[in-house]
Amino acid sequence: MVGTNIVQVQNVDGSGDSNNNTKTPFLKVDKKEIYFEENWSIGIGGGLWSTGLCLSKYFIEHSDLLRHNLKQLASPSSSSSSSGIRAIELGSGNGLLGCCLAASVGTLLKELYITDLSDHLNLMKKTVLANSHILTLQDDRGEGDIERKEDRDSVLVHDNNNNSSTSTTKCICHVVEHAFGSPSNVALGKFDFIFGSDVAYRDYLHEPLIASLLQLSHENTISIIGVTMIDTKPKFFTSLWEAGFRYDRLPDHLMSHEFRGTTFGLFVIQRRSR
Repeated sequence: MVGTNIVQVQNVDGSGDSNNNTKTPFLKVDKKEIYFEENWSIGIGGGLWSTGLCLSKYFIEHSDLLRHNLKQLASPSSSSSSSGIRAIELGSGNGLLGCCLAASVGTLLKELYITDLSDHLNLMKKTVLANSHILTLQDDRGEGDIERKEDRDSVLVHDNNNNSSTSTTKCICHVVEHAFGSPSNVALGKFDFIFGSDVAYRDYLHEPLIASLLQLSHENTISIIGVTMIDTKPKFFTSLWEAGFRYDRLPDHLMSHEFRGTTFGLFVIQRRSR
């Protein structure tokens, strides 16, 4: 990653003053507002990099296409339950990308895991709680759901005329520690959809990342990762192929205009047929 790939983000209140009670959404998905506040003090994962914004906007701008493709994984003939899919974000850092996915695919997403190293968990939980109109944060210590008091009642979705209606059931979200290639403290199982951005920007991350993809995927799993081609070398894709995966780069026209014709790339990864 390089400094020019940093996205400047306001506080969740949109003013730069965290004492302001008026919240301004960072992004919107249809009628759903997404709130986000970065925290660089915990490390590079606490900020928003351009690749993460690129993948977030792909989820938002192509939500219909995303739902169509993921719905195939939720069919009775797939390994997933017909009630929805399970998804996991690797190397989240701040939780924004997972919230964008949940807002984009709606009730199709049954269960979401947002993961990173332990020093990023608090920020990821903060982001999920700021978007509790989209996700319900599950306490994996066995103490039930975690929601702010003001969010325990009916969840409301607002339209452009400031009318509101009761939302449908929210996706259950788990924020847990996971280091690439290592067993997690929480049993994760297999996932239908795996995603992440800037997860292969150093050569030493390639082998453990691929190990996690093997560990967490089944034969029909779809994975999508956002990379900066300056940082993610061709050897990563060679290693993917050698591990039994195939990959395809999404065409530029599926990315937001500001990312077309650049070094940013979105790659779909799936297991090869044996």
